[in-house]
Amino acid sequence: MSTSLIALLRKQLPSIYGDSLPTEIHYRNADGNLIAVALEAATVDELAFAIQTANAEALALSRRRNALEDLHAEARKRAARGADRIADVAWEG
Repeated sequence: MSTSLIALLRKQLPSIYGDSLPTEIHYRNADGNLIAVALEAATVDELAFAIQTANAEALALSRRRNALEDLHAEARKRAARGADRIADVAWEG
């Protein structure tokens, strides 16, 4: 993609996220394969698919973060401290 087109698109975006506009989008097709398309060659539907894929990735990341936060909180409730290994925490009882 030409850098001038990307620069123009970044300026045209009505949000503060224009600098985050990628030069390539990624989405999963019906078979689950990851597809990469240059932004300038992408269709509007492919943009929608990339948004759906990004949302699914963000949800999975959020769930992992929440699970880690819950684990950390539970370990601290059991008097675990920074250098303690998770396997050594008193989980029973």
